[in-house]
Amino acid sequence: MQKAQEAASGMPRVVDASGWPAADWDALAARSPLGDALQSYEWGEVKRSLGWTPLRYAVEVGGRRVAVVSIQERPLIRRAPGPFARLAVHYAPRGPILLEATPDAARAALEALRGIACARHSLTLTIDPGWREDGHLAATLPGSGFRPAAREVQVSRTAMVIPLLADEEEQHALLDDSTATNINKARRAGVTTERIDLTSPAVREAALAEFFEMHAATGRREDFLVRDRDYELNQWRGLGVAGLASLWFASLEGRRRSGLLLLHCGRYLVLFAAGSPDDADLRKNRANHLLHWSIMRWAVTAGFEGYDLGGVDTHAFPGLPANSSHPLWNLYEFKRRLGAVGEVRVRAHEYTPNAILGAAWRLARRFR
Repeated sequence: MQKAQEAASGMPRVVDASGWPAADWDALAARSPLGDALQSYEWGEVKRSLGWTPLRYAVEVGGRRVAVVSIQERPLIRRAPGPFARLAVHYAPRGPILLEATPDAARAALEALRGIACARHSLTLTIDPGWREDGHLAATLPGSGFRPAAREVQVSRTAMVIPLLADEEEQHALLDDSTATNINKARRAGVTTERIDLTSPAVREAALAEFFEMHAATGRREDFLVRDRDYELNQWRGLGVAGLASLWFASLEGRRRSGLLLLHCGRYLVLFAAGSPDDADLRKNRANHLLHWSIMRWAVTAGFEGYDLGGVDTHAFPGLPANSSHPLWNLYEFKRRLGAVGEVRVRAHEYTPNAILGAAWRLARRFR
């Protein structure tokens, strides 16, 4: 009776998907057009090692499935006394995933998330969907009960997306002249590229270990956070085995000089991690230019519509760079010259069922 009433009224119905097979979940959360690997079954399982419990739900309206969402849950205080025992913190990385790219589906998903937050005794539920800041989906956030979060979660809110074209000449026309020259320079220098089959144990483990060393070396040079080796390898391995990640290398004279780990997110291929050894000399051999070009051509055959090269901003310097005074201007220019177009995604938003507790949490977050 309740299901029939919800269908008739157009109210969103929340379906517990915790028992779904991983492949069934990923077909919607990661492989549907607006899917994201950070909403995949494997990503939720990886986060268990950090103390989070993955919760998975589908949202239906009128008997039609319109969204799915994987939510990470963690107790506010472990073994907390009295009324605090049930309070939890929730986060849906890059969620919710809409199965229909419409404002109605977005509103239904947001309403369902509010209900989940209340039912799970959430202190706060944070979301950061990959919706364009200037788009019709983002317009559903004001008045939804969600408000801009006290702190961002993702490192960047920008994206640089290369449209992938079946015609190689048309794709080549998107390149800046200097980039096209550098691709040819890498070819003449003898640079080669390869894609590692991460579903194959025979080649996967050695390749991931080598890539981690490249990634760690780059982190030391450029001063960005590199997580624990076992943790990084575990998450890369898991995503690769699930078919949600690709690993690529560019080599010269028998040595790998550059590596890229890419996520398969719906219709987009997304740059997730990069690295090169200290002596790679990429400015001279231009291996990265040929590596990105090779990835573009493969991605077209694999059915992707866009190649997201990642962000070009920081929390201290948000938004797309406007001029050379921006600290990531050179990175922005490199990606733009590959044919990428910049866009800004919505900032993280949060819902707090209890206004008083939510205000206290926001205040605490500002000073952490």
